[in-house]
Amino acid sequence: MPYFSAVTQTIHLIVNPAAGGGRARRKREQAIAALGALGPLEVRESAAARDETRLAIEAAESNARALVVLGGDGSVSHAARGLIAAKSQVPLAIFAAGTGNDFAKSLGIPAHDYAAMAQMIGASRVRTIDAGEIDGVPFVNAAGLGFDVAVLQRMQDPRAGSWLQGTPRYVITAVQSLLGYPGFDAAVSALANGAQQRWLTIVFANGRWFGGAFQIAPHARLDNGLLETVAIADATPVGRAALFARALRGAHLSRPEVKTASSAAVTLVCPDAPHFEVDGELHHAQRATVLVRCLPGALRVIAG
Repeated sequence: MPYFSAVTQTIHLIVNPAAGGGRARRKREQAIAALGALGPLEVRESAAARDETRLAIEAAESNARALVVLGGDGSVSHAARGLIAAKSQVPLAIFAAGTGNDFAKSLGIPAHDYAAMAQMIGASRVRTIDAGEIDGVPFVNAAGLGFDVAVLQRMQDPRAGSWLQGTPRYVITAVQSLLGYPGFDAAVSALANGAQQRWLTIVFANGRWFGGAFQIAPHARLDNGLLETVAIADATPVGRAALFARALRGAHLSRPEVKTASSAAVTLVCPDAPHFEVDGELHHAQRATVLVRCLPGALRVIAG
């Protein structure tokens, strides 16, 4: 394998100009300035949905010094998928410009401080972490079924327009959906009885944060080879509201409706192929039985 020094290796910056309602476009020059002192820099913009995966694979093939993503959770997740697919050692750095930025919160990095992140890249502050995979789709922070899917579907409905964006819009849409969501049936292998029952939501968490404001898996660790299953059973309207409020501060795990497990792999069996979300992006499963698994040590990131 040829030797490349950090001085000559190029940093690749991927900009998703649409992220954060155009915030990434406005932050582009700030990001370039923060990275400018580190050496050669190649700037690319994503021009289509999921374009970050292709650009990340190109960065991996060129043995980039680091891959920096200026965008939100979706942009970061797609870039990470490219690095995971390439089995790359190129580290991923996040310059947050999205709405929820859950993965950056889970990493505990100053992702909004581009100068600080650039210093960490310069100091090679690299950490190896796990990723997850559901129905063959990799994720870095969390995947979920049920209520959170219904909220995302409602947010993406053009008839539901709102002047709010980001986390406030997610929280308000969730409150609006809380009482009307009917729940869904599933059997979860990781839980004690593994029997099918009615759930409000099931989240498979690699990171702690979810939905921009919720500490859905307070005990999750990004590097222990395990995913946290947090399954919340259906509840009365008052019980749903209480669970929602407690999840904001990570205090919901003590409620009797909440079941948790730590495992390397989980099998989910539903009556029909379910919809699910991966790092905030909607998908439809290929079949009624869905495999969720941890991908240990799958990704290198710039982190403290």
